[in-house]
Amino acid sequence: MVSQKRMSNGEPKPPVGPHPSTIRVSAQYVSQAGVEQQLAQTTGDAQERSLAEAKEDSLRLQGVQWIDVVRRALHLPVRTYTTACIYYHKFRLAHPPGTTTGDGYLWSDAAAASLLTACKMEDTLKKSREVLAASYNLKVAAAHEQVPADDPIFEQPSRIVIGLERLVLEAGSFDFRSRAPHQVLSKIARSLGKGEDVKKVHDLAWTALTDIYRTFAPLKHTASTLAFAALELAARLSAEEAVLQRLQQVSMPAWQTSRAEIMETELDSLDLYIQHTTSSILGSRYSLDDFLRIRLALNKECNDKSIPRYCMAPTPQAPTSQVQNGHPTPVSPPQPGSTQQSLQIPASAPEYAPVVGTGTLRFMLNPQLAKNERDQVESHFKEEWEEYEEEIEVPIPRSERPAPSTGPPSSRASSRDRRTEVKREEPEKRRAIDERRELDRVRERERDRQRPRDRERDRDGHRDRHGRRYDDERRRFDDRRYDERRYGEERRPREERRYRDERR
Repeated sequence: MVSQKRMSNGEPKPPVGPHPSTIRVSAQYVSQAGVEQQLAQTTGDAQERSLAEAKEDSLRLQGVQWIDVVRRALHLPVRTYTTACIYYHKFRLAHPPGTTTGDGYLWSDAAAASLLTACKMEDTLKKSREVLAASYNLKVAAAHEQVPADDPIFEQPSRIVIGLERLVLEAGSFDFRSRAPHQVLSKIARSLGKGEDVKKVHDLAWTALTDIYRTFAPLKHTASTLAFAALELAARLSAEEAVLQRLQQVSMPAWQTSRAEIMETELDSLDLYIQHTTSSILGSRYSLDDFLRIRLALNKECNDKSIPRYCMAPTPQAPTSQVQNGHPTPVSPPQPGSTQQSLQIPASAPEYAPVVGTGTLRFMLNPQLAKNERDQVESHFKEEWEEYEEEIEVPIPRSERPAPSTGPPSSRASSRDRRTEVKREEPEKRRAIDERRELDRVRERERDRQRPRDRERDRDGHRDRHGRRYDDERRRFDDRRYDERRYGEERRPREERRYRDERR
C-alpha cells in the first residue's frame, strides 16, 4: 500500500530535495463559459455586477482602440495588431478587476505592454519608449509640441510597461504561436472566384475581421472560423447574394470549422455593432437597422436548425488537445485567484492549473507531455510501505506498575504479563516472592487440617454460637445447660396444653 511518511509528531514529513516545479500547459482557445468564469463577480447585488460588466466591456474596448491607433501611428502591420489584441484579452482574463494584480495597473499600461510583446513576437521591433511616445504625440495637435522617444518623461512609464510585459507573457503561457486570420481570409476569398463583387466583399470583410478582435471571439475560435464569419457578414452588409451563396457552398470541414462556430462569431460581432456602435470601425458606416436585420435573419436560422448561441467545449475522458471547434490545441486553464462558478469549462483545465507559491512555474505546449512528466515525477515521491502487527514485551517501571490483584487473572494475557514480570525481578525480590508463596501454602495446609475437625464437631447437629443444639426434626434449639427437666422430656402436644390452661 502507498502511504505518506510522517514524523513522530504526526505531521507529514517534508520531501527531500527541491520542489519538482509546477507545470502550466499553454492554451490558445477558451470557451465562452471559461470567459464568463474569469470575469464573474460574486460580490454585490445584481446592479453592482451589471455595472462591473459594463466597466469591463468599456476597458476592453478602450484598450483595443488604443492598440489600433498606436499601431497605425507606428505603421505596424495588421498581424502585430491581432497578436497584441490576443495578449491583451488574455491578460485581462488572467488579472480581472477585483484582484490584487487586476487593480494595480492602468488599462493603457496593459495595452502598451501587450503591443510591445506583439512587436517582439512578430519581428516588428519597437522599444517601449517609442510606443509610449507615439501614444503621447497622438494627443498633441501641434507638430512642434511632439516629444521624442528619448525624453526623460518616459522613464518611469517605460519601467512600468516593461514590468507588465512579464505578466503579459505569463498570461499567454509563453505561447508564441501566432495566427494570421487576414491571410486565411484572402485565401477563402480567392476560392470564391474573381470579380468586383468578390473584391468588394473581401475589402469589407477585412475591416470586419479587424473589428472582431475587439471581442473575445479570437480566443474561442480558429482563424478560419473568424475569416468565414467576416466574409459572410460582409456579404450580408453589401447585399451580395451571389457571393453569399458561393461562400455557403465551401466545404467547412476542410477548413476545420462548423456552421455553429461561424454563427457564434457573427453574433458576437453583431453584439459589438449594436451595443457599442462608436467603438468599432464599421459601426458608424451602417445604420442600426442593417445590423438588426442581419441579427433577426441569423436568429431565425438558429431556431430552425437548433444551433446554440455558444458552442460548449466537450468533456474529454483524458487530457486531450481537442476543443469545441476541432482545432488541435488545448483549452485554456483557469488562472489562479479566479472566481469559481458553476459554469461548464473544459475538464482538463483544472488539472493543469498552477499552484501559486509552490516551486518553479514552468510552461509547456503539449498537454500529453506535461501529464507524462507529472506522472513520472510523482512516482519518485511515492513510498511503498508494508504494514504488519508485532507483539513486543515492554517492562513496566516500578512506579507505574499496577497493584497486584487478589483474584484470579481475568485473561490469559494478564497471566502471561504477570509471569513475564516475575521473570524480570531481581534475585532478592524473587526470594521475597517465594517466601510469601511458601507462607500461603502453609496457611492453606492449616486450613485443610481444620476442616475434618469442623466436620466432627458438627456431625451430631448444628450448634449456634451459644452452644445450643439445633434439632432438625423439631426445628428448635435445645439448650440443656439451664433446665434439664424441662428440656429433657419431650414437649406436650399443643392441644393438651390448651386444655390444661382452660381448667386453670
